[in-house]
Amino acid sequence: MRDYPSGRILYHAAARLRAGELNYISLESALSDAGVISQIPFNWISLMSSGRSHVVDCGEYGHIEFVHTAQSPESLRAELTYDADCRLWRASVKQALRDMRVTRRNMDLINQEMLHELVG
Repeated sequence: MRDYPSGRILYHAAARLRAGELNYISLESALSDAGVISQIPFNWISLMSSGRSHVVDCGEYGHIEFVHTAQSPESLRAELTYDADCRLWRASVKQALRDMRVTRRNMDLINQEMLHELVG
């Protein structure tokens, strides 16, 4: 088995599972990494995908949640950066927050002070 950087195996698996789709790290995963959500999702990553919504159970490694988006790559261009460590695109805080609202996710854990610092 290949050596994967600690905590990146789910991201690498997600990139391989949906290689033919637009996928990007967003929602709670992106906001947690940016420090906007104080609680870090343990063994659960959330990505937006041009494919269908689905949760993949990866056993002891955790879960990969794909949430469908109809947004075009062109409309997202300014809000995504490539994360080479994860091998996936990553949403900006602004885009992740937008995705949270559009998908009607729970916003209770968002640190409004930190959000204001990052987004303005």
